[in-house]
This record gives sequence, structure tokens and C-alpha cells, in this order.
Amino acid sequence: MDIDERRKRFPRSGSSLGTTILLGWSLYRPICVCYSRCMKRLAEIRPGRTAPPRLSESIESRENRWLKRFRASLSGERAGEASRHGGESEQLAGVEGARLVETALRSGVEILAVLFSETGAKHISTLEPWIPAEARLLRTSDRLFASASGTEAPQGIAALVRPRVGTFDDLVTGIPLVLVLAGVQDPGNVGTLVRTAEAFGASGIAACAAGAIGTADPYGPKALRASAGSALRLPIVRGISAPVLLAQLSVAGVRVYAACPEDLSDAGSNGAAKKPLAPWEINWRAPAALLVGNEGAGLPAGLVRSADAIVRIPHAAHALHDNAAKAKHSPSESLNAAVAGSILLYEAARQRGLA
Repeated sequence: MDIDERRKRFPRSGSSLGTTILLGWSLYRPICVCYSRCMKRLAEIRPGRTAPPRLSESIESRENRWLKRFRASLSGERAGEASRHGGESEQLAGVEGARLVETALRSGVEILAVLFSETGAKHISTLEPWIPAEARLLRTSDRLFASASGTEAPQGIAALVRPRVGTFDDLVTGIPLVLVLAGVQDPGNVGTLVRTAEAFGASGIAACAAGAIGTADPYGPKALRASAGSALRLPIVRGISAPVLLAQLSVAGVRVYAACPEDLSDAGSNGAAKKPLAPWEINWRAPAALLVGNEGAGLPAGLVRSADAIVRIPHAAHALHDNAAKAKHSPSESLNAAVAGSILLYEAARQRGLA
């Protein structure tokens, strides 16, 4: 079959094929362009790609105002600033060390500034994606950083943060399990109890004074280190009177259990006997608050009377107490406040199916 005959037999086949190809390409080309642009954009934001490094501000004097604020917060002094809601001073907290700074950045608290030295510069590449754009990024020498540090072996990295302000409503959300610290003075004990409270599902913490004895600041540098940053995540109420708090808990339907090492059978109000309960004799599945007192003096009798019940952890010293005169050594003292509180919080978590 020659060419002319084929053209006569299939007069429109060539033009139809060409038209089909042109039409298909006209529809496909915009898709290709769009796909190409999308892939280019994805390549720009692909995980592993980082933005250009942020510029940091240099601190070269001990009198720099930012260095003074870091020095005050990392030493345990109150590093305050004018409140946005008035003229009162708000407390800021200083966190130091790569792990604690990362915890603070991930916790969602407000970050005012991050300070690093030559030694700590190696941590910035890891932490920079978490540093808010509005936070100040400050660099200084190892010598000046050491002058502001609260540790003997500084890691060269610290952050200045504004802790959340907890409220009573935060404490009693859901089925509350509230830890009330009344006169716990050792920052290490406070931090340990805060860390344990978070681990065992507490809804929040109240740091109160027990008479003239105050509770160590949960946001102080030593307490923050002991809590491993839990204080930045758990709701904490400070500055409330212990009797007022216990009255509010009672109104909210939360039963209060006072942790007492002694048998205070005469501590009940109006002369009513108040025998101590073992931890497993308490229904921790219901709304509850655990009241822990001072390491040496314990809880004031007035707070114990205000509690719904007394809880005591049985241990070997109780068994030896009656025979102490016959023993060659005195029975051991009561459990450390942090140890006792941790045991009771574990029992609460166990009953709630959290441990």
C-alpha cells in the first residue's frame, strides 16, 4: 500500500494523533510545573534542613543587665521584673545545664533569654530550633558565665524563664491528687517531691508556710535541679495560707490526709480521736490531698486537726519503739520528708492504676 492510498484510507489518523498529543501535553504541562514547584518547596523545609544560624548578642561586662538577671536567678535570689498587669514584681527562674535548658524549652514556659559561653556553644545547634524567636540569644566568655553560674562546674548554657502561675482550679481538675507542702524547707526535698508528684500523676502542688516556717521555692535553682524540670510542667500554687487552702479543698470535696510519723491519736478536733491510717487503708482513687510538713518539726497541730485523717507509714522503728530501752541503740528517726511523700504518692498512683 503506497502513501497516497494510506492517506485516502486513513484520512484523519495523522491529524487526530497530533491533536491528541498536543492536547495531552497542554493539560499535563501545568501539572508538571506545579509538581516541580511543590518538590522544590518540600526540599526547603525537609527535616534535617536548618535555617541559617541566629545572630547572638555579646555580653562583655559583669555589669550587663542580662548577666545580672541571670546571676540573681541562678543564685537563688528573686530576679523580678515589673508585672505586665501592674507594678508588682514577677519572679523569674534560672535553669542551667544542657538537659535542664532543653526541658525548659520543650515545656512551653515563656523563655526570656538563653545565655551560653564558649564551652556551651556546642549545645546551641541542638537547642536552637526550640528557642523562640522573641527570646534573646546571648553569648559571653566562660569567665563571665562562671560569675553568674550557680554550679561548681558550669556547662556554659542557661536560660531565664517565667514560670507559669498556677491557680486553685488547676489543682482540683479531674479527680485531683494534690500535694501540699507545708514548711518543707530543704530545696532538695521540695524538688524530689515535685518530680515524684509528676511521675505518679498528681494534679498539682501547693507550696505553703506552716506557721512561721516557709516552704522552699520550687523554682529555686536547687529545687529545679532536683525536680529535673518537673516544676516547669506541673501546676504549682504559691503564697497561699495553708489553713485557707485546706478550707478550700474541703469545699471542693477533696479529702486531706496529713502525713505524720507519730501516733497523734489526740489530734482530732473537739477531743475526737484521730487514729493514723496505713497508706493502703485510704481510698486514693477519690479526690485527695496529701499534706507533708517540715522535716524536723512536722506539721502544726492545727493543720493536723484540719485534716480529714492522719496517714502513717509503718516501718521498723515503730516496732522497736516499745523496746527501745532494752535495745543497745535508739530506734531510727522518722522517714525523710521526700521519702515518705514519695511512698504515699506511689500508693495513690498504684490504686489509680498509674503505677
